[in-house]
Amino acid sequence: MTPASPFDGFDWIDLSHTLEEGIPAWPTHARFSSTVYESQALGDVATHRGLTLGEHTGTHMDAPLHFVPEGPAHYGTDRIPLKRLAGRAATIEATDLGAGDLLGADRIRAWEWEHGPIEPGDRVLFRYGWDERWATGPEGRRFLEGWPGLSGEGAEFLVERGAALVGCDTLAVDAAGSEENPAHHALLGNEVYIVENLNNLGVLPPFCVFLALPLKIGGGSGSPVRAVALVPR
Repeated sequence: MTPASPFDGFDWIDLSHTLEEGIPAWPTHARFSSTVYESQALGDVATHRGLTLGEHTGTHMDAPLHFVPEGPAHYGTDRIPLKRLAGRAATIEATDLGAGDLLGADRIRAWEWEHGPIEPGDRVLFRYGWDERWATGPEGRRFLEGWPGLSGEGAEFLVERGAALVGCDTLAVDAAGSEENPAHHALLGNEVYIVENLNNLGVLPPFCVFLALPLKIGGGSGSPVRAVALVPR
């Protein structure tokens, strides 16, 4: 008889975009590329590729030092406590927001009124529907334009709620064009980790189990992640 798995009764939902050439990237960041160094097709005994990518390529996590220049929160992905990266997550729908719009504390309170409170240690994911714009090549440029984001007040509200992590399906947690990046500063300055460029948030219920683990990069300002959700059947 096969032993029961602790994950029986859950569906696994992949929340990450595929890393492939031509995916959208922040204009000043390294582009993803993949080079074949060995291949059975070329007569080699094994296949392996060399990868070029930035710390903030594709679906990725921001470590505090990405925006925090000094102090207790100035640390990289190698020092992020793993227990903060897995657990219950709330998914807040905000697909009605458009270019440069900000999601504030009142919107989060209204969601809590309908679905229940965000509790200390929860992760909070914002679905703007921006993953539908993700594409390779010129088509993907739409993903890089005019996305909405979390306001500084909304970020401070989540800090007060004790959130462990905040995620979004946009290029950045702050809205496009933000020069002060208040959400980044409020969250990372209080050791609330950020996951950006999420995918498939539209299939998640109001609450699920979320997991995203960064590479253990010494002093890393960020790292690509494989983000997943476990949803009860």
